[in-house]
Amino acid sequence: MLSRPPVEPPDSALSDGEDAALLSRYGRTAGPSDTPEQSEVAYTCQLRGVYAYSIASEVFPIVTGTLLLPVLLETYARQNGVLAPKKVVACPPSGLGGAGEGDEAARCVVRLAGVWLDTASFSLITYSASVFVQALTVISMGGLADDPWMRHRLLTLFAASGSILCILFLFLPSASAVWPLCTLLALGANVAFGASIVCLNSYLPDLGRRHPTVLLAQAALLNARQSYARHRRESVTSSNTLLSASQHLARATDAYTTAKGKATGEISARAIAVGYGAGIAVLVALLPVLRWLGEGEVDGTWPLRVGVAISGLWWIIGTIPASIWLRPTSSIVKLISSSAKATSLRSHIAQGWRGLGKMLREWRRLPATFVFLGAWFILSDCFATITSTAILFAKTTLNLPTSSLVLISILTPLAGLVGALAFPILQHRLHLTTHRTLLLLVSLATIIPLWGLVALRTSTQMYLLACVFGAIYGAFQALMRACFSELIPSSQSAQWFGVYSVTDKGSSFLGPLLVAYVTQVTGDIRHGFWVILVLLLASLPVLAKVDMRRGSEDAETFDREIKALAADEEVLPEEVDDV
Repeated sequence: MLSRPPVEPPDSALSDGEDAALLSRYGRTAGPSDTPEQSEVAYTCQLRGVYAYSIASEVFPIVTGTLLLPVLLETYARQNGVLAPKKVVACPPSGLGGAGEGDEAARCVVRLAGVWLDTASFSLITYSASVFVQALTVISMGGLADDPWMRHRLLTLFAASGSILCILFLFLPSASAVWPLCTLLALGANVAFGASIVCLNSYLPDLGRRHPTVLLAQAALLNARQSYARHRRESVTSSNTLLSASQHLARATDAYTTAKGKATGEISARAIAVGYGAGIAVLVALLPVLRWLGEGEVDGTWPLRVGVAISGLWWIIGTIPASIWLRPTSSIVKLISSSAKATSLRSHIAQGWRGLGKMLREWRRLPATFVFLGAWFILSDCFATITSTAILFAKTTLNLPTSSLVLISILTPLAGLVGALAFPILQHRLHLTTHRTLLLLVSLATIIPLWGLVALRTSTQMYLLACVFGAIYGAFQALMRACFSELIPSSQSAQWFGVYSVTDKGSSFLGPLLVAYVTQVTGDIRHGFWVILVLLLASLPVLAKVDMRRGSEDAETFDREIKALAADEEVLPEEVDDV
């Protein structure tokens, strides 16, 4: 259990009542009536809850979201489709293996709402729609996720909804007359996952503020602030003494901000790590199960539906302890009940959109930051599109079995770990900045669509491509966050990384939609790699335009203004927006 060291109380410049109010205000305890021991337990429980929910939920995007669900949707459409152009003969099953050099599958189409859709396009359009709805939901939830009690209820509700929708796939065979309901199940599960992660991420700033090292820095900041205020009130104080107190306050503020950012980053990184570990473990365990279920099975959706349901079952079972640990303490609930104002759902949704708009209005102060976000908008969409397109290409064109697709999904994150470790070493040896390393990675990423257009013909090539993509993407994710952190005010890192996440969610629908259109028009998903190549090439000049030095200077200037206002108003830097 993470123990919290004793924190020395601030100077006695204030009365006991004022001192107690300050300590309660700045989160020294979990609630206004909690003892330090109760606060210790509450902090540890929330930390366990965040890790537990990461383990429970990250299995969905790794196992279902990027692998089983796109393949399952295509299989639903294929088993109810016909071969083009005559549209008489039923589509043969795909994913039976045996695709060799130059052996391309025939085009399969399905009729929905009076429109003939390529089966791969059907899967991509469904994915694109779910990401778009997810983005709208994530933005609208901004105000709701700030309320500790509402945050907990929403996380539990969305987790239960998403997992149940995954399990419901078991009861929807491809021969059913209502098989198109699979689109609603997939859309609902994706939206529920994204919304629950917003709630989970809302715990991170509070956990960062209550980390032991941050509490020590916070106590030092309170001491420095009280000392500075006392010297300002005393008319006999010399200018040198006041200057020294001011410098001490600035150092204490920087130390607090640094400690909070480091603590929040460590908690977030550990949560991601345990979640990825759980996802890879479940993938490995599913490999023999899916292979066994697929033997002699007429309904090709059955093993995939079982896999999706298992991920849903894992999700809901893991949510139970997470929900218990993340439940707010009774004192927090009482505090919220006594101080909360009656707010309608519409007001909460409007608050979320106003918060996003407020952050976006800072573009004049931080132009380099928003150019970087523009590059991130394109690049996050590119990499998400590569994942969905490659999996569907492997199934429909290379005719790889489900077990091979699972192996691809295992190789990719493993290669990502290697890339995340190897590229920083390469960056150091080549004396490259983080920005230049990102440009190198994006340039290397163009190999992937070129490979898909020219040479991707066999399963061996697909496995090798998965490793190359994983290594590039793993390093790209780590360096992109590191680069972005240099362009934002450190005292508002939580809010800015929220915009970073929304940009990611908001863009990832465009690429799959374009690939679906190209596939629909040409009848060959291989041409979708042209879309990815164009997007990657378009992102390079945008990313190259980012002025890292000026952007860092602008962020530091903005940060100093925030800290100065925080000192004047006697609040923490992250509370400046509230005053």
